[in-house]
Amino acid sequence: MRPTRTEGSVKFELQSGSALIKLITQRLRGVRMKRKQRLGYVFCVATIAVAGCSGGGQTTTGGGGGGGNPQPASLVVTLTSKPDVSLTNISVLSATVSITGITLNPASGNAVPLTLSPTTYPVDLTRLQADTALLGVLSLPAGSYSSATVTFSAPTLTLDNQSGGTLNGTCLTATICKIVLPAGSSQVTAAPFPLTLTAGQSSGISLNLNLNDAVTVTSGTVALNFSAADTFNVASLPRTGAPSGAFDLIEDFVGLVTAETSTSITVVGSNGISLQIALPSTVVIEDPQGLCTALNATCLVANQTVVSVDATVNKSGALTLVSADLLDVSPRDELEGTLINTATPGQFNLVVANKVVATTANSTLTAANPGDIFLVTLANPTFAVDLDEFFNNASLPPANVTTLFAGVGDLVDGQDVMVHVTAATGTAATGDQAATADRVLLRFTRTTGTLQTVSGQTFTLSNFPPFMSFASNPLVDTISGATNFDGVADVNSLAVGQTVSIRALLLNRSSFNFYAGKVRIQP
Repeated sequence: MRPTRTEGSVKFELQSGSALIKLITQRLRGVRMKRKQRLGYVFCVATIAVAGCSGGGQTTTGGGGGGGNPQPASLVVTLTSKPDVSLTNISVLSATVSITGITLNPASGNAVPLTLSPTTYPVDLTRLQADTALLGVLSLPAGSYSSATVTFSAPTLTLDNQSGGTLNGTCLTATICKIVLPAGSSQVTAAPFPLTLTAGQSSGISLNLNLNDAVTVTSGTVALNFSAADTFNVASLPRTGAPSGAFDLIEDFVGLVTAETSTSITVVGSNGISLQIALPSTVVIEDPQGLCTALNATCLVANQTVVSVDATVNKSGALTLVSADLLDVSPRDELEGTLINTATPGQFNLVVANKVVATTANSTLTAANPGDIFLVTLANPTFAVDLDEFFNNASLPPANVTTLFAGVGDLVDGQDVMVHVTAATGTAATGDQAATADRVLLRFTRTTGTLQTVSGQTFTLSNFPPFMSFASNPLVDTISGATNFDGVADVNSLAVGQTVSIRALLLNRSSFNFYAGKVRIQP
């Protein structure tokens, strides 16, 4: 191809051998662009083999970006929470809410929405004080984003009211009750906003909903103001302590294995959230109850195995299994949640966090939701401890723990337990939900306090929620090779005065009140 140029036109001579195929001359008119931009030329060369012409310009939809770069950026979004520990004689036992929308707001252009699955994404903020929820992954134009907007459905708070007065006109003192508050939204502007995203690169942020600032009690009225200052803190991912190569870590997600292949499993929680999790070459099975002797991937049977899974989140938002803790090898009726003793031995209130429903004809269990309050009566119960990540850990022999949770006298306010339900009656609407149970499995409590002392692998905390009482500041033990740290590298990096959330086994007859599987420093 040999170009020749004349004034106002471009001429191309195309030759193949000695034959002249075609000569095309196209005159292009100069267009004066705004702001003294250069003249642009557009041309289309047609050949016998190709008909038509495609334009050279490309556009992207959504906000941010600018510059017309077609390659998007990627943003992983996770969620944690900071609980309210400042209410006088009022304990928040459960704070459930559904996220109905998240958008990233560019400095200029259109907001970019995150697709949630399910579209109203349910979370229990009291569990997220030590856990993490994966909200999703955004593909969005590169550029600067000034804020995020998060919208919520009406939140439900389950409270232990020991304030001496009635709350919100219905919650009597010395009772455990549920309060439904108005829906709302929050504008997230905390650092690292404004957030600059680069084309073709993956980034991650973790939103931390600060209930300590959002929840207020004024003249007997509990309110939740999502628009309050500092409602959200934001951390760039990965945080200090994250597994190598991972953006974040999802822990203790309880559900039924609904699909399994040689490379992945799908686990569905009772709240409808479904996680597809890739399997590593070696699958770690934790089985403190002795349910599956193989201790490999064959223990994960579709529509049979109930598990608690830990999984890493990579920069694309994909999950990879860290471990699967076997809870049941076939579904049976179970309720899990926070225990609060009554005056009657062998009877306690349970604030629901998770459930497994095998007997679908039981309308009480089928209708139960997180935050519901069940009066549980034990009938010839057995007791066991779910060691989870402490399984086969030489630093914490099972006998050190299992013998300390063996009867009704070992039930303590604040423990997280899973009970096998043999009968259930009542409804949340009438406030008479009740269950009979014949097994109690100790699982991991989530709670938050203020760090008082650090010594070796242990530390003490104070300022617990009012419903959890200790004769002295409780001692927390961390286990080498098992305890995960979030926001801090290890126990030796903790500092007195920090607000610390833990997920831990709570025992009342041990030299350590808590054996921590997770330690998170709150912002």
